[in-house]
Amino acid sequence: DGAGAYAIEDKISAREIERRCKHLMQIQRTISKKKKKVLVGKEFDLLLEGTSEESDLLLEGRTAMHAPEIDGKVLVNDAPDKLQPVAGKFYRCKITEAHDYDLIAKIV
Repeated sequence: DGAGAYAIEDKISAREIERRCKHLMQIQRTISKKKKKVLVGKEFDLLLEGTSEESDLLLEGRTAMHAPEIDGKVLVNDAPDKLQPVAGKFYRCKITEAHDYDLIAKIV
């Protein structure tokens, strides 16, 4: 209510607001994926947070460049056979795929 735009009489319709929001999100998705693609093949230290909410077959963690609840996740879909990953520990990982907001990695 305190924003200057609130006082403007010619309001934009809710439909137009939604259209513009979707357009901006598409642009942001493209930017995000482009930035993430350059990370494929690189190695990072990963703080393992546990099993992913997306699937019990994936682990989830973050690197130093991932802020919790702000940036995307690093989903781990591969690890050495004898390794028993433990949440709260650091592991070296290699990024294998980039998606719109998340990265896929394997523990090396």
